[in-house]
Amino acid sequence: MKADELLQEAAETIRERGLKYGTPAVNHLRISKLWSAYLERSIEPHEVAICMALVKISRIQESYQHEDSYLDCASYVSIAGQIATTDWTDLDSY
Repeated sequence: MKADELLQEAAETIRERGLKYGTPAVNHLRISKLWSAYLERSIEPHEVAICMALVKISRIQESYQHEDSYLDCASYVSIAGQIATTDWTDLDSY
């Protein structure tokens, strides 16, 4: 798969999953609150996305030709970038 095709597919995956699970910013904010409570320390929403990307990187190490792991990793890194620049006072824009 070409890099631009992978990124286009990642964008479509983010849109589709957003319809099922809500916007990435809100979903990762929710996850960060749950992880923070469980781990008893503050976890930021963008850190959730980075950690999920690291899960995919670990899977790539085991099975480097599995395209879905690259797709998911690209998606999570994109989400992390979006979240890092999110205006949390205007979540309706996401």
